Amino acid sequence: MSHGWGWLLFLLCPPLLASMLLWRFPAYRRIRYRSLAIYLVVMSLLIWGALRFVAHLAQGRVMPVEVGVVLWFTIGWRLGWTLWARTVGRCGERWLRWARWRRSHGRTVPRRILLIRPARAACTAVIFAPLFLATVLTHRCKIADGRDPRSIFAKPFEHLRIATPDGHELDGWLIPQENADRTLLICHGAGANKGNFVWFLAPFLGQRYNVVFFDFRAHGSSTGRQTTYGIRERRDVLAVVDWLKRERPEHARRIVGLGSSQGAMALALAAAEEPRIDAVILDSPFVSPEALALHHAGKVPVLGPAAARFMLGLMSAVTRTNFFAASAERAVTSLSDRPVFVIHGNEDIGMPAAHAQRLYDAASGPREIWFGPGPHSNIITTVPDEYGRRVLPFLDAHLDNRNPAP
Repeated sequence: MSHGWGWLLFLLCPPLLASMLLWRFPAYRRIRYRSLAIYLVVMSLLIWGALRFVAHLAQGRVMPVEVGVVLWFTIGWRLGWTLWARTVGRCGERWLRWARWRRSHGRTVPRRILLIRPARAACTAVIFAPLFLATVLTHRCKIADGRDPRSIFAKPFEHLRIATPDGHELDGWLIPQENADRTLLICHGAGANKGNFVWFLAPFLGQRYNVVFFDFRAHGSSTGRQTTYGIRERRDVLAVVDWLKRERPEHARRIVGLGSSQGAMALALAAAEEPRIDAVILDSPFVSPEALALHHAGKVPVLGPAAARFMLGLMSAVTRTNFFAASAERAVTSLSDRPVFVIHGNEDIGMPAAHAQRLYDAASGPREIWFGPGPHSNIITTVPDEYGRRVLPFLDAHLDNRNPAP
Protein backbone atom coordinates (compact mmCIF):
# COMPACT_ATOMS: atom_id res chain seq x y z
CA MET A 1 0.00 0.00 0.00
CA SER A 2 1.37 3.39 -0.94
CA HIS A 3 1.90 6.10 1.65
CA GLY A 4 -1.01 8.07 0.15
CA TRP A 5 -3.38 5.12 0.49
CA GLY A 6 -2.16 4.57 4.03
CA TRP A 7 -2.96 8.16 4.98
CA LEU A 8 -6.34 7.93 3.26
CA LEU A 9 -7.22 4.80 5.21
CA PHE A 10 -6.09 6.48 8.45
CA LEU A 11 -8.24 9.55 7.76
CA LEU A 12 -11.34 7.64 6.65
CA CYS A 13 -11.32 4.92 9.30
CA PRO A 14 -13.04 6.88 12.14
CA PRO A 15 -15.82 8.30 9.90
CA LEU A 16 -16.47 4.86 8.40
CA LEU A 17 -16.59 3.19 11.81
CA ALA A 18 -18.84 5.94 13.15
CA SER A 19 -21.18 5.52 10.15
CA MET A 20 -21.38 1.77 10.72
CA LEU A 21 -22.13 2.32 14.41
CA LEU A 22 -24.88 4.87 13.72
CA TRP A 23 -26.41 2.72 10.99
CA ARG A 24 -26.41 -0.51 12.95
CA PHE A 25 -27.27 0.86 16.41
CA PRO A 26 -29.81 3.72 16.29
CA ALA A 27 -29.36 4.49 20.00
CA TYR A 28 -26.01 6.14 19.16
CA ARG A 29 -27.72 8.63 16.84
CA ARG A 30 -28.61 10.80 19.82
CA ILE A 31 -25.28 12.65 19.83
CA ARG A 32 -24.59 14.80 22.87
CA TYR A 33 -22.46 17.49 21.31
CA ARG A 34 -21.44 19.03 24.61
CA SER A 35 -20.19 15.68 25.93
CA LEU A 36 -18.42 15.06 22.63
CA ALA A 37 -16.68 18.45 22.82
CA ILE A 38 -15.60 17.80 26.41
CA TYR A 39 -14.27 14.37 25.40
CA LEU A 40 -12.21 15.85 22.56
CA VAL A 41 -10.76 18.60 24.75
CA VAL A 42 -9.92 16.27 27.64
CA MET A 43 -8.38 13.64 25.36
CA SER A 44 -6.32 16.28 23.54
CA LEU A 45 -4.96 17.58 26.83
CA LEU A 46 -4.17 14.08 28.07
CA ILE A 47 -2.38 13.22 24.82
CA TRP A 48 -0.47 16.50 24.86
CA GLY A 49 0.58 15.85 28.47
CA ALA A 50 1.73 12.31 27.66
CA LEU A 51 3.73 13.52 24.66
CA ARG A 52 5.22 16.32 26.76
CA PHE A 53 6.35 13.75 29.31
CA VAL A 54 7.94 11.56 26.63
CA ALA A 55 9.56 14.59 25.01
CA HIS A 56 10.97 15.65 28.39
CA LEU A 57 12.53 12.23 28.90
CA ALA A 58 13.97 12.32 25.37
CA GLN A 59 14.95 15.99 25.61
CA GLY A 60 12.90 16.60 22.49
CA ARG A 61 9.96 18.74 21.41
CA VAL A 62 6.27 17.98 20.91
CA MET A 63 4.99 18.72 17.42
CA PRO A 64 1.37 19.99 17.60
CA VAL A 65 0.35 17.88 14.60
CA GLU A 66 1.25 14.76 16.59
CA VAL A 67 -1.47 15.55 19.15
CA GLY A 68 -4.01 15.50 16.31
CA VAL A 69 -2.61 12.29 14.84
CA VAL A 70 -2.71 10.45 18.18
CA LEU A 71 -6.19 11.79 18.92
CA TRP A 72 -7.50 10.59 15.55
CA PHE A 73 -5.84 7.21 16.11
CA THR A 74 -7.45 6.98 19.56
CA ILE A 75 -10.88 7.88 18.22
CA GLY A 76 -10.60 5.24 15.51
CA TRP A 77 -9.74 2.48 17.95
CA ARG A 78 -12.35 3.66 20.45
CA LEU A 79 -15.03 3.39 17.76
CA GLY A 80 -13.64 0.04 16.70
CA TRP A 81 -13.87 -1.22 20.28
CA THR A 82 -17.47 0.01 20.59
CA LEU A 83 -18.45 -1.85 17.41
CA TRP A 84 -16.60 -4.96 18.59
CA ALA A 85 -18.30 -4.85 22.00
CA ARG A 86 -21.74 -4.37 20.42
CA THR A 87 -21.29 -7.23 17.93
CA VAL A 88 -18.76 -9.90 18.93
CA GLY A 89 -19.08 -8.87 22.58
CA ARG A 90 -22.81 -9.68 22.50
CA CYS A 91 -22.75 -12.83 20.42
CA GLY A 92 -24.95 -15.47 21.96
CA GLU A 93 -27.05 -13.07 24.06
CA ARG A 94 -30.28 -14.68 22.88
CA TRP A 95 -29.02 -18.07 23.98
CA LEU A 96 -28.01 -16.65 27.35
CA ARG A 97 -31.46 -15.07 27.84
CA TRP A 98 -33.03 -18.38 26.87
CA ALA A 99 -30.82 -20.15 29.40
CA ARG A 100 -31.82 -17.70 32.15
CA TRP A 101 -35.48 -18.24 31.33
CA ARG A 102 -35.06 -22.00 31.55
CA ARG A 103 -33.30 -21.76 34.91
CA SER A 104 -36.01 -19.49 36.26
CA HIS A 105 -38.53 -22.20 35.40
CA GLY A 106 -36.46 -24.98 36.94
CA ARG A 107 -35.39 -26.50 33.66
CA THR A 108 -31.94 -27.76 32.70
CA VAL A 109 -29.61 -25.76 30.44
CA PRO A 110 -27.20 -27.37 27.94
CA ARG A 111 -23.62 -27.10 29.19
CA ARG A 112 -22.41 -25.64 25.91
CA ILE A 113 -24.27 -22.45 26.81
CA LEU A 114 -21.63 -21.92 29.50
CA LEU A 115 -18.99 -21.61 26.77
CA ILE A 116 -20.49 -18.46 25.23
CA ARG A 117 -18.92 -15.90 27.58
CA PRO A 118 -15.46 -17.55 27.64
CA ALA A 119 -15.58 -17.80 23.83
CA ARG A 120 -16.35 -14.08 23.49
CA ALA A 121 -13.51 -13.21 25.88
CA ALA A 122 -11.17 -15.53 23.96
CA CYS A 123 -12.05 -13.83 20.66
CA THR A 124 -11.21 -10.45 22.17
CA ALA A 125 -7.96 -11.74 23.65
CA VAL A 126 -6.87 -13.53 20.48
CA ILE A 127 -8.07 -11.13 17.78
CA PHE A 128 -8.91 -7.59 18.88
CA ALA A 129 -6.25 -7.05 21.56
CA PRO A 130 -3.31 -8.47 19.53
CA LEU A 131 -4.37 -6.51 16.45
CA PHE A 132 -4.46 -3.31 18.50
CA LEU A 133 -1.05 -4.10 20.02
CA ALA A 134 0.46 -4.95 16.62
CA THR A 135 -0.76 -1.62 15.24
CA VAL A 136 0.64 0.31 18.20
CA LEU A 137 4.01 -1.46 17.95
CA THR A 138 4.41 -0.70 14.25
CA HIS A 139 3.10 2.88 14.10
CA ARG A 140 4.88 5.85 15.60
CA CYS A 141 3.99 9.19 17.02
CA LYS A 142 7.01 11.43 16.59
CA ILE A 143 9.07 13.62 18.89
CA ALA A 144 11.06 16.41 17.21
CA ASP A 145 14.71 17.18 17.97
CA GLY A 146 15.29 19.22 21.08
CA ARG A 147 19.03 19.55 20.55
CA ASP A 148 21.51 19.52 17.71
CA PRO A 149 25.30 19.61 17.16
CA ARG A 150 25.40 23.39 17.47
CA SER A 151 23.52 23.54 20.79
CA ILE A 152 25.51 20.69 22.38
CA PHE A 153 28.97 20.88 20.78
CA ALA A 154 28.96 24.32 19.14
CA LYS A 155 29.50 22.58 15.79
CA PRO A 156 27.96 23.98 12.60
CA PHE A 157 26.03 21.52 10.46
CA GLU A 158 24.27 21.26 7.14
CA HIS A 159 20.59 20.35 7.17
CA LEU A 160 19.73 17.51 4.77
CA ARG A 161 16.56 16.19 3.16
CA ILE A 162 17.21 12.87 1.45
CA ALA A 163 14.62 11.02 -0.65
CA THR A 164 14.33 7.25 -0.51
CA PRO A 165 13.40 5.17 -3.58
CA ASP A 166 10.13 4.12 -1.94
CA GLY A 167 8.87 7.65 -1.45
CA HIS A 168 10.00 8.82 2.00
CA GLU A 169 12.01 11.91 2.88
CA LEU A 170 14.65 11.58 5.56
CA ASP A 171 15.68 14.53 7.71
CA GLY A 172 19.38 14.68 8.54
CA TRP A 173 22.46 16.64 9.55
CA LEU A 174 25.94 16.61 8.05
CA ILE A 175 28.73 17.75 10.34
CA PRO A 176 31.83 18.21 8.16
CA GLN A 177 35.39 17.97 9.46
CA GLU A 178 38.28 19.72 7.77
CA ASN A 179 40.27 17.50 5.38
CA ALA A 180 38.21 14.43 6.29
CA ASP A 181 37.38 11.88 3.59
CA ARG A 182 35.69 9.40 5.92
CA THR A 183 32.04 9.70 6.92
CA LEU A 184 30.43 8.12 9.95
CA LEU A 185 26.74 7.35 9.49
CA ILE A 186 24.81 7.28 12.79
CA CYS A 187 21.69 5.06 12.80
CA HIS A 188 19.47 5.61 15.85
CA GLY A 189 17.22 3.17 17.70
CA ALA A 190 13.46 2.60 17.62
CA GLY A 191 11.40 5.43 19.03
CA ALA A 192 14.39 7.79 19.09
CA ASN A 193 15.59 10.45 16.66
CA LYS A 194 18.85 12.02 15.57
CA GLY A 195 18.68 14.56 18.40
CA ASN A 196 18.69 11.74 20.97
CA PHE A 197 21.87 10.39 19.40
CA VAL A 198 23.82 13.64 19.07
CA TRP A 199 26.10 12.41 21.91
CA PHE A 200 27.64 9.92 19.45
CA LEU A 201 29.39 12.88 17.88
CA ALA A 202 31.69 13.42 20.88
CA PRO A 203 34.33 10.69 20.29
CA PHE A 204 34.67 11.57 16.60
CA LEU A 205 35.21 15.32 16.80
CA GLY A 206 38.59 16.19 15.28
CA GLN A 207 39.19 12.57 14.27
CA ARG A 208 39.11 12.73 10.44
CA TYR A 209 35.44 11.77 10.30
CA ASN A 210 32.57 13.72 8.85
CA VAL A 211 29.40 12.66 10.68
CA VAL A 212 25.87 12.22 9.35
CA PHE A 213 22.84 11.87 11.60
CA PHE A 214 19.41 11.16 10.14
CA ASP A 215 15.92 10.25 11.29
CA PHE A 216 14.65 6.89 10.14
CA ARG A 217 11.25 6.82 8.45
CA ALA A 218 8.41 7.27 10.95
CA HIS A 219 10.79 8.98 13.37
CA GLY A 220 11.68 12.58 14.18
CA SER A 221 11.26 14.94 11.22
CA SER A 222 11.29 12.26 8.52
CA THR A 223 8.10 11.22 6.75
CA GLY A 224 6.17 8.01 7.34
CA ARG A 225 4.29 6.42 10.22
CA GLN A 226 5.16 2.76 9.99
CA THR A 227 8.22 1.19 11.59
CA THR A 228 9.59 -2.32 11.02
CA TYR A 229 12.52 -2.39 13.47
CA GLY A 230 15.26 -2.27 10.87
CA ILE A 231 13.77 -4.31 8.03
CA ARG A 232 12.46 -1.53 5.78
CA GLU A 233 14.71 0.97 7.55
CA ARG A 234 17.67 -0.59 5.75
CA ARG A 235 16.40 1.30 2.68
CA ASP A 236 16.95 4.54 4.56
CA VAL A 237 20.58 3.61 5.22
CA LEU A 238 21.02 2.76 1.54
CA ALA A 239 19.45 6.07 0.50
CA VAL A 240 21.85 8.06 2.70
CA VAL A 241 24.86 6.12 1.34
CA ASP A 242 23.69 6.82 -2.22
CA TRP A 243 23.30 10.51 -1.40
CA LEU A 244 26.78 10.74 0.14
CA LYS A 245 28.47 9.02 -2.79
CA ARG A 246 26.57 11.18 -5.27
CA GLU A 247 26.56 14.57 -3.54
CA ARG A 248 29.61 14.45 -1.24
CA PRO A 249 32.09 11.98 -2.75
CA GLU A 250 35.03 13.94 -1.38
CA HIS A 251 33.65 13.45 2.14
CA ALA A 252 32.72 9.80 1.70
CA ARG A 253 35.71 7.94 0.28
CA ARG A 254 35.13 5.65 3.24
CA ILE A 255 31.73 5.16 4.90
CA VAL A 256 31.44 3.67 8.37
CA GLY A 257 28.05 2.82 9.80
CA LEU A 258 27.32 3.02 13.51
CA GLY A 259 23.93 1.61 14.40
CA SER A 260 22.26 1.14 17.76
CA SER A 261 19.43 -1.33 18.47
CA GLN A 262 17.00 -0.95 15.53
CA GLY A 263 19.73 1.06 13.81
CA ALA A 264 22.15 -1.86 14.18
CA MET A 265 19.66 -4.19 12.49
CA ALA A 266 19.02 -1.72 9.66
CA LEU A 267 22.74 -1.11 9.22
CA ALA A 268 23.65 -4.81 9.12
CA LEU A 269 20.93 -5.54 6.55
CA ALA A 270 21.97 -2.53 4.44
CA ALA A 271 25.68 -3.42 4.58
CA ALA A 272 24.88 -6.91 3.29
CA GLU A 273 23.40 -5.25 0.18
CA GLU A 274 25.79 -2.29 -0.10
CA PRO A 275 29.56 -2.93 -0.45
CA ARG A 276 30.23 0.83 -0.24
CA ILE A 277 29.66 0.61 3.52
CA ASP A 278 33.25 -0.09 4.50
CA ALA A 279 32.82 -1.02 8.18
CA VAL A 280 30.02 -1.44 10.71
CA ILE A 281 29.76 -0.74 14.44
CA LEU A 282 26.81 -2.60 15.97
CA ASP A 283 25.89 -1.08 19.34
CA SER A 284 23.24 -2.81 21.51
CA PRO A 285 22.25 -5.11 18.62
CA PHE A 286 19.83 -8.00 18.32
CA VAL A 287 20.10 -10.97 15.97
CA SER A 288 16.56 -10.76 14.55
CA PRO A 289 13.07 -9.61 15.58
CA GLU A 290 12.01 -13.24 15.93
CA ALA A 291 14.98 -14.24 18.08
CA LEU A 292 14.54 -11.21 20.33
CA ALA A 293 10.79 -11.79 20.74
CA LEU A 294 11.31 -15.47 21.52
CA HIS A 295 14.02 -14.65 24.06
CA HIS A 296 11.67 -12.47 26.10
CA ALA A 297 8.53 -14.54 25.50
CA GLY A 298 10.38 -17.74 26.44
CA LYS A 299 10.03 -16.77 30.10
CA VAL A 300 6.47 -18.11 29.77
CA PRO A 301 6.78 -21.72 28.56
CA VAL A 302 4.82 -22.85 25.50
CA LEU A 303 2.29 -20.00 25.50
CA GLY A 304 4.95 -17.28 25.43
CA PRO A 305 6.71 -18.38 22.21
CA ALA A 306 3.36 -19.14 20.56
CA ALA A 307 2.07 -15.66 21.44
CA ALA A 308 5.31 -14.05 20.22
CA ARG A 309 5.10 -15.78 16.85
CA PHE A 310 1.43 -14.85 16.55
CA MET A 311 2.24 -11.21 17.27
CA LEU A 312 5.07 -11.21 14.75
CA GLY A 313 2.67 -12.67 12.20
CA LEU A 314 0.18 -9.88 12.88
CA MET A 315 2.91 -7.25 12.67
CA SER A 316 3.97 -8.76 9.35
CA ALA A 317 0.39 -8.54 8.09
CA VAL A 318 -0.14 -4.97 9.34
CA THR A 319 3.09 -3.71 7.73
CA ARG A 320 3.23 -6.12 4.76
CA THR A 321 6.76 -6.95 5.90
CA ASN A 322 8.15 -10.37 6.81
CA PHE A 323 9.33 -10.14 10.42
CA PHE A 324 10.47 -13.77 10.32
CA ALA A 325 12.94 -13.43 7.44
CA ALA A 326 15.28 -10.65 8.60
CA SER A 327 18.53 -11.72 10.26
CA ALA A 328 21.42 -9.47 11.24
CA GLU A 329 23.45 -12.61 11.91
CA ARG A 330 23.05 -13.80 8.34
CA ALA A 331 23.79 -10.27 7.08
CA VAL A 332 27.03 -10.03 9.10
CA THR A 333 28.13 -13.42 7.77
CA SER A 334 27.95 -11.98 4.24
CA LEU A 335 30.21 -8.98 4.98
CA SER A 336 33.34 -10.96 4.13
CA ASP A 337 36.48 -8.93 4.92
CA ARG A 338 34.74 -5.79 6.17
CA PRO A 339 35.51 -4.79 9.79
CA VAL A 340 32.78 -5.45 12.37
CA PHE A 341 32.83 -4.00 15.89
CA VAL A 342 30.12 -5.26 18.27
CA ILE A 343 29.22 -3.44 21.50
CA HIS A 344 26.93 -4.51 24.35
CA GLY A 345 26.18 -2.79 27.66
CA ASN A 346 26.36 -4.85 30.82
CA GLU A 347 23.23 -3.07 32.12
CA ASP A 348 21.21 -3.70 28.96
CA ILE A 349 18.04 -5.53 30.02
CA GLY A 350 16.42 -5.35 26.58
CA MET A 351 19.02 -7.03 24.38
CA PRO A 352 20.61 -10.33 25.42
CA ALA A 353 24.41 -10.41 25.56
CA ALA A 354 24.23 -13.67 23.60
CA HIS A 355 22.92 -11.76 20.59
CA ALA A 356 26.02 -9.54 20.51
CA GLN A 357 28.21 -12.62 20.83
CA ARG A 358 26.44 -14.35 17.96
CA LEU A 359 26.97 -11.34 15.69
CA TYR A 360 30.65 -11.21 16.62
CA ASP A 361 31.00 -14.94 15.90
CA ALA A 362 29.28 -14.48 12.51
CA ALA A 363 31.87 -11.96 11.29
CA SER A 364 34.57 -13.48 9.11
CA GLY A 365 36.74 -10.38 8.64
CA PRO A 366 38.42 -8.11 11.19
CA ARG A 367 36.26 -8.09 14.28
CA GLU A 368 36.12 -6.99 17.88
CA ILE A 369 33.60 -7.19 20.70
CA TRP A 370 33.29 -5.01 23.76
CA PHE A 371 31.06 -5.71 26.75
CA GLY A 372 31.15 -2.25 28.26
CA PRO A 373 29.46 -0.46 31.15
CA GLY A 374 26.08 1.15 30.68
CA PRO A 375 22.43 0.51 29.75
CA HIS A 376 20.87 -0.05 26.34
CA SER A 377 22.30 2.33 23.69
CA ASN A 378 23.99 4.39 26.40
CA ILE A 379 27.54 3.12 26.75
CA ILE A 380 28.43 6.24 24.77
CA THR A 381 27.06 8.45 27.55
CA THR A 382 28.51 6.28 30.33
CA VAL A 383 32.12 6.15 29.12
CA PRO A 384 32.41 8.42 26.05
CA ASP A 385 36.21 8.63 26.17
CA GLU A 386 36.65 4.86 26.35
CA TYR A 387 34.14 4.49 23.50
CA GLY A 388 36.44 6.52 21.28
CA ARG A 389 39.61 4.79 22.53
CA ARG A 390 38.20 1.41 21.53
CA VAL A 391 36.41 2.20 18.28
CA LEU A 392 38.81 4.62 16.58
CA PRO A 393 41.99 2.48 16.73
CA PHE A 394 40.01 -0.49 15.43
CA LEU A 395 38.80 1.52 12.43
CA ASP A 396 42.25 3.04 11.82
CA ALA A 397 43.83 -0.41 11.85
CA HIS A 398 41.49 -1.90 9.26
CA LEU A 399 39.83 0.74 7.08
CA ASP A 400 42.82 1.62 4.91
CA ASN A 401 43.56 -2.05 4.25
CA ARG A 402 40.47 -2.28 2.04
CA ASN A 403 40.05 -0.91 -1.45
CA PRO A 404 37.04 1.45 -1.52
CA ALA A 405 34.01 0.07 -3.33
CA PRO A 406 33.06 2.11 -6.41
